[in-house]
Amino acid sequence: MKLFEWTKKIAVGIDTIDEQHKKLISIINDLNEAMKARKASEVIGNILQELSDYTVYHFGNEERAFDKYNYPKKEEHKALHKIYVDKIAEFIERNKKSELGISINVLDFLIDWITNHIMKIDMQYVPFFSDKEIG
Repeated sequence: MKLFEWTKKIAVGIDTIDEQHKKLISIINDLNEAMKARKASEVIGNILQELSDYTVYHFGNEERAFDKYNYPKKEEHKALHKIYVDKIAEFIERNKKSELGISINVLDFLIDWITNHIMKIDMQYVPFFSDKEIG
């Protein structure tokens, strides 16, 4: 069973952003499955790198739209993105040091990100972007 299932509750209603959020949820589910199979230590490095690479792509897409349309809360939102990117970089460094239990910390962080960032913060931009083209 997946930790997160895609539902309309998570959807922001902007196809490109929703597809990118689905990918992030897939990565979270992959980590959860590896943890249940007691294989997290074998995959955490790859998962962290995938998260790092994908967030650069996803956040870049969002931030280009923020700049293009001058989203009023763009600086605040970009600051939250930076926190996320920095935290992933911190996890990568901690993993290089073979820190025990890091997969639990990563999963907790990602669950919090889904429930507090995507489902709350990202939802704030939905009305602003509802009539705009986001690529």
